[in-house]
Amino acid sequence: MIEKQEIYKALDFMNQHWNFQNNVQDTNTKFIYHLHSVDDLLKICQEKQIDKNYALHRWYNFNCAKWHEFLFCQNPEVRKEEDNFHKTIDFYINNVPFDLKASPFPKKMREKLDLKKRKDKNKLILWFYQNQSKQGRQHFENRLFIVCNNLKSKSNFELIQQKIRTFIDYSNQNGFNKIQVNEQEICSDIIFINN
Repeated sequence: MIEKQEIYKALDFMNQHWNFQNNVQDTNTKFIYHLHSVDDLLKICQEKQIDKNYALHRWYNFNCAKWHEFLFCQNPEVRKEEDNFHKTIDFYINNVPFDLKASPFPKKMREKLDLKKRKDKNKLILWFYQNQSKQGRQHFENRLFIVCNNLKSKSNFELIQQKIRTFIDYSNQNGFNKIQVNEQEICSDIIFINN
């Protein structure tokens, strides 16, 4: 796994904003999955004249996601899914399967929400399911969302680790939040990272 310091370093070279993902740029930046340093990424982008901001965002998001999953799996209630390519399960919490997705708070969500309130969290969960990518990652199974208020908060691993433990403790006592999506009941929740 990539060192945290290397992930933090990427923030120095990235713009806050990037283009929506598209197949052409995704194909051009497939190399990001095999790189362990920002310097190597920047070098390849320069050599191949690839949009470095796009590549950096993909590399940063990918490596943050690996850390998020790792942090979940440090808890005794969590067991990693053995199939690394499973499309709808990253891990199990108390034997309940979950996919994990980190996302910024969506700018297209016009309604002002208070993510300390269950009703507002559920509204955002429904929005995510209704507006998710129509590509291969689309599904209507159990999913947990780490919602970050900015790019840097996605790599605030110490805070994320604390919030994960709080979420698991709460779920151990109260069960998982259940919500109706496409006429089926699923377990889904939001862990909000606002620093």
